[in-house]
Amino acid sequence: MTDEKGFSVGMSVDPAVSFKPLPDHVAFDLCRAYPVSDGNLLLHNTVNGKRAMVTPEVYATLVRCNRFKTLEAHTAAVIESNPAMQGQQSDIRKVLQTMLDSGIMVSAESACKKLKKKAENETGRKLPGPVVAILTWERPQALERLLESIATNCDTENFHRLYVIDDSRSAENIIQNQMVTDRFVSKISAPLQYFGRSEQRTLIDNLVKQLPEHESAIQFLTEHSRWTDHWTAGLSRNLALLLSCGRRLVMMDDDAICDVYDPPLPKHNVTFSDDPREAAFFGSEQEWAHLKQPINPDPINRHMQCLGLTFSEALTVLGQNHLKPAGFANATALQLSELKADSAVLVTECGSLGCPGTSNNTWLPIMAPVSLKRMLASVEKTTQALGARKVWSGRNHPHFTPRSNMSQITGFDNRRMLPPYLPIMRGQDRLFGIMLDFIFPESVVLDYAWAVPHLPLPERQWHDKDLDFTPAKSFPKLLVDKIVEYKSTCPSASPADRLSALSTWFNDMASASTGSLTSMYIDSRLSLDSELLQRLTALLAKAETAPVNWQNYLRNGIAQLNSDLNRVSREDFEVSGLPAKLDSNALIGFWQVIWGDFATALKAWPEIREEAEKILNSM
Repeated sequence: MTDEKGFSVGMSVDPAVSFKPLPDHVAFDLCRAYPVSDGNLLLHNTVNGKRAMVTPEVYATLVRCNRFKTLEAHTAAVIESNPAMQGQQSDIRKVLQTMLDSGIMVSAESACKKLKKKAENETGRKLPGPVVAILTWERPQALERLLESIATNCDTENFHRLYVIDDSRSAENIIQNQMVTDRFVSKISAPLQYFGRSEQRTLIDNLVKQLPEHESAIQFLTEHSRWTDHWTAGLSRNLALLLSCGRRLVMMDDDAICDVYDPPLPKHNVTFSDDPREAAFFGSEQEWAHLKQPINPDPINRHMQCLGLTFSEALTVLGQNHLKPAGFANATALQLSELKADSAVLVTECGSLGCPGTSNNTWLPIMAPVSLKRMLASVEKTTQALGARKVWSGRNHPHFTPRSNMSQITGFDNRRMLPPYLPIMRGQDRLFGIMLDFIFPESVVLDYAWAVPHLPLPERQWHDKDLDFTPAKSFPKLLVDKIVEYKSTCPSASPADRLSALSTWFNDMASASTGSLTSMYIDSRLSLDSELLQRLTALLAKAETAPVNWQNYLRNGIAQLNSDLNRVSREDFEVSGLPAKLDSNALIGFWQVIWGDFATALKAWPEIREEAEKILNSM
């Protein structure tokens, strides 16, 4: 399609032939290309077995059409990538239609019909109440505020049990957290239990007693003394998983509040893609007060509506007519191929109001384009985005996605063999979501169109350091994307086998050479820098009329990323990360030990889960 004289697919196009109307959204399906003797390519669709012959130029263009878009959008993208083809829109449209008719492209309309297929027991299925786990860390005031909101707004009679899992290190805060929990025992209908060091020790000892061969794995995943010098948010989450084996689970951060708020622009349409969440910016909490729902504000009950259902069942709850071809805009053909009517909703999420939960505000350039446009519409909104932690982040409509993003209140269908968390490392939620997608490639995550407040105590403010685009102390976080690459090549089918394959992957990382891991990290770092740099550069080119502070924000990011590209590509670059006190080789060695131990823990995890469920059932 680089030929300036014309557009050819190696087949004749009869202008007299009437073409069927193209479905709203289409994408190039999962096809392999095989060269043939005349210089053309034989395309073979690996999903439906269809085939077609095309020129190499057409194939190169089809590869870029792997996300669902309208015919007009695909045609415009072809012209944008090759301006010399301006005026050939009609031929391009006909070729795309030919590819669709021959089964080389896939129709979103056809997918909608398959996904709306009624499933057995689709209505009237009542699932048992969930285990609810509050994860608290050094914040007795926030814990008390959350428990008060649960007692006021939630139907706690429907809870199976409520745990307060304490990861605090301060003796004073530990005492206060236990006292706060005890004060709410009489206010909450479900059994409420403080789960501190003593209670954690009892569970760990019982597990080790029954599974002595897995003692090191159990301690790796759950034991505080193993991680005295590290951030251990993942450890608390592992305890929550073990306390809810065989049931649905809702995890809650202690700085959330159980109030339900509508999104700024609510809609009913149901969508599916890996697009980022939308965002809106405020100057104060009063500005979003009107979004609060006056009726049925129980977020736990809201999570239970679809958690653990199939996609088709959840779609019935949300309204099947709300899923239309346009709902797959920007999803890839690969993602859609994994989505089935019986895909399990293993995780449910919701939006947040208040602190976005990020360590800095350099996420603004990669938020949803519609949010970026709204932000740049006024100096006031741009100033709020850059200067205040008063953000709505979420969905305006129910949205399904392949991988979890996690929220301040998150639902898990822990009746399935969910993976454990890596006990240490910030960003463990992202790693968990990637691992879950790896083990259950056909599962989905539902992001509900409502939000809860996320208001840390004390209130957080942005600082100059929060404008740093340079990935700091980032080893080994960037390497988790390698799991995404491995997912498509792993031939194992069952969740147990895929968990075992994941264990093998971590063992491979543990046994890799220091040089290969350094090279892998540098490549990931440079790719991240380069991708974001292109994004900022493109935004700056279109920012002539944007607020000056936004232009300066982009220039600052571009300068930092250029500097980092130069630094990381130098021969004397040394890997840095956490623990910060370790030099490059020691840091890599530290994480190789962690990966090896995690691989062992993944192998033991099914038995640990099974034993934990027995212990809980005997209580």
